[in-house]
Amino acid sequence: MDEYMISPQTLRIVEGQAREVRQTPYGSVGILFRGEGLEAVWVCKQQEAIDPEWFSQDRVDLLVVLQGQLKVEFADSDLQPCILQPGDLLILPAQTSCRAYRWPREAEQATIFLAIYPQHTAQLH
Repeated sequence: MDEYMISPQTLRIVEGQAREVRQTPYGSVGILFRGEGLEAVWVCKQQEAIDPEWFSQDRVDLLVVLQGQLKVEFADSDLQPCILQPGDLLILPAQTSCRAYRWPREAEQATIFLAIYPQHTAQLH
């Protein structure tokens, strides 16, 4: 069970609510839930640089765009980049190397997405 969960709780993701928030050079990350073998975070990307490194999980990762647009590029040149809109879900199979950033780059609105993945397997940028 989630170490913080005592009763039902509502967090307003697009308002930046989370149990804890950390800043990275490539966006803000808000931890929403940890427990039951699952972790859920929101990621907010605005004016940050594009991470030059590829991100990869050893298990499936689910991304849901809540606000703005998210461009996802893949290390595998056989996979075409995709642009996700609010409400889109991207299912990333294990070992799929990618990077994601706000699109278009000059957009004023932040891009916010929800990432859900097996606990203890991710390092979000």
